[in-house]
Amino acid sequence: MCDSIHALMLREVKTRFGSNRLGYFWAIAEPFAQATIMAAMFTAIGRNSLSGVPVAMFLISGILPFKMFSKLMPQLAASVSANKGLLGYRQVEPIDPLITRFIIEMVTFVIVYAITVSVLAWIGFEVMPENFSALVLITCLLSLLALGLGLLLCSATIYWEDTPKIVSILMMPMFLISGIFFSATMIPSQYWFLFDWNPIFHVIELSRDAYFQSYTTPVGDWKYVCFVVLCCLAAGLMTFQINRLKFITA
Repeated sequence: MCDSIHALMLREVKTRFGSNRLGYFWAIAEPFAQATIMAAMFTAIGRNSLSGVPVAMFLISGILPFKMFSKLMPQLAASVSANKGLLGYRQVEPIDPLITRFIIEMVTFVIVYAITVSVLAWIGFEVMPENFSALVLITCLLSLLALGLGLLLCSATIYWEDTPKIVSILMMPMFLISGIFFSATMIPSQYWFLFDWNPIFHVIELSRDAYFQSYTTPVGDWKYVCFVVLCCLAAGLMTFQINRLKFITA
């Protein structure tokens, strides 16, 4: 398995980044540019901080985890179908492309996060998280949530090949309702029910709670996030195992 994953990793990296000289640059620049544009918009209307947190740090703490989730899930959903031709080789198992893309996306996320935070520190922002272990834990839970949903969508793609495109379309409304540019403390409490069903909203609230001393989330719920992650992982692994042969023969 390790040899096939290594070979698939080299192939994926060359296909996704090596064919475009600016491939690595855009992977880093895209989330940073989004945060910069939105920070400029908030500054233009006279807001230098949101919920007691500098605008740039507030936005980066929401945009980066959401970008990781929104890229990871469609990549995993299309991983097996995109490498179907290689499943004819005995050494390559259906789970190998999925593991390969999960590793690539997580490494890319860590590099992007490190570079972005370094740039903000160079500009003069306080970038050290208040509770580093809690921040790492909630980020890991988010990646496992994407993995569980990716496993489910892999199976769905067998029956409907346009599934990854639909998922990409759904990411836009999710961007607007997941607390990227607002927090629960900015919403009247009687309207929290409109957002607190969304596990991504909980993840971003808990991320900011872990990152900033000045922010305490009133709705972020670790138990709810863990429950959703376990359900998605269990359902994803079960459906992937059930459809294991169809990945090769369909």
